[in-house]
Amino acid sequence: MSIRARWVVGVALGVVLVGVAVLVGVALAGRDDPAAASAASPTPPTGTSSPGSPDDPATEPTAEDASAAPDGATACTVDYVVRDSWADGFTVDVTVRNHAESLDGWELAWWFEGDERIENIWNAVLVQPADGETGRQVLVRDAGYNATVPRGGSVELGFVGSGQPAVRPASFEFGGRACGSASGAPPSAPETLPDGEPPGDRAPNTASALYLDPTTRATTAAAAATGEERDLLEKIAGTPQAFWVTGADATAAAAAVRDYATRAHGDGTLGVLVVYAVPGRDCGQHSSGGVGESAYARWIDAVAGAVVGEPWVVLEPDALPMLGDCEGQGDRVGYLGYAAEALTAAGARVYVDVGHSGWLSAEEAARRLELVGLDHAVGFALNVSNYQSTDDSAAYGERVSALTGGARYVIDTSRNGNGSDGQWCNPRGRALGERPRLVDDATHLDALLWVKLPGESDGVCNGGPAAGEWFGEIALELARNADW
Repeated sequence: MSIRARWVVGVALGVVLVGVAVLVGVALAGRDDPAAASAASPTPPTGTSSPGSPDDPATEPTAEDASAAPDGATACTVDYVVRDSWADGFTVDVTVRNHAESLDGWELAWWFEGDERIENIWNAVLVQPADGETGRQVLVRDAGYNATVPRGGSVELGFVGSGQPAVRPASFEFGGRACGSASGAPPSAPETLPDGEPPGDRAPNTASALYLDPTTRATTAAAAATGEERDLLEKIAGTPQAFWVTGADATAAAAAVRDYATRAHGDGTLGVLVVYAVPGRDCGQHSSGGVGESAYARWIDAVAGAVVGEPWVVLEPDALPMLGDCEGQGDRVGYLGYAAEALTAAGARVYVDVGHSGWLSAEEAARRLELVGLDHAVGFALNVSNYQSTDDSAAYGERVSALTGGARYVIDTSRNGNGSDGQWCNPRGRALGERPRLVDDATHLDALLWVKLPGESDGVCNGGPAAGEWFGEIALELARNADW
């Protein structure tokens, strides 16, 4: 080789080595800089560019650019499925499978193809666009409790979006690595329902499992805890519980119902709603409030119009047992009858609350249920937010059922593990009860449910905060005393 040729080769090798050193330095700097790590986002799909930036085909990913797992496979795969779509919204389920090393904390990034926007998300936290901002670039991170994803493991999340869903996003990044498609092709287009009709399956609900809502206060508390406390709180967070609809604003109540019911329906499991806004609610006690007498029917119409699928509904806890106990109740019997009819027509399975075995006699409970009528409700709910044992509740329920022509019933077992000591407001020494399940036996019992959310206060009593607020001390006590 000539001197000139050797000189050219030497220069070329020097350039290559310098380039490698620069790349290594950039990579190490990115690993050490949290801000750089959190700014990870996928390259815009072909034909698009970052808002405010010129198109640059040279930055678009190629097959060779995709990060690979140690065995040479794609580092991650994403299954992005539009489950339902209606006039101005849709729901999406996302499953990410990790084929590379274990992650302790993750971010998932993509670009929407059109004008889609995330309105509500579960099993993840929306980072970009930030609240109040817009943009097609999306970045979400783990929700804390699902931060660890081992090699070979997966993470599932979902969201309700607004706008018209376009096609599957062209690229995803998970933990800073480019992902492939789980199916190899975009999913088929979802069924689009007529304008104004919410998504829903009109076939009978055949779900065999109850929906686990990842947005409860118990989930947040468990994610923030460590050690034994976290283990105890995960007993509550990992158990399906009902979703309470309590706000007097009809629009907000309907939005909350549609969000929850859409998630449960998309999950293929059974959601349980508690409608709790009757006029004169709780007779001015810890959970006082409710909707005005003249507004209740319209409020119910809004909530019923937001029902998706066929959730079960516990209708107005304590409303019948407190019938006539205070002013401001209006035509309570008429309100309950109207609500049962409207919710049933919307596809829900309705159980009218009638208190518990230590309150009304079976005969009086049956009489009050007959006042409302069970033409539009399948039966009644027992022990909501109370502590009567399951055996006592079931025996009582069978007596009430016999007096009402075989009406079905459900029992709240969320806090009855140690039975009742006669107190109802944050009593101490209680325990989580039997885990919820559907029941199919020779009785009229349809299910054991967790209707009251364990850990949420009954009111300002026995050291507790306001009704419905998180009471961590008693949550830990309930979990610690459970026999499972």
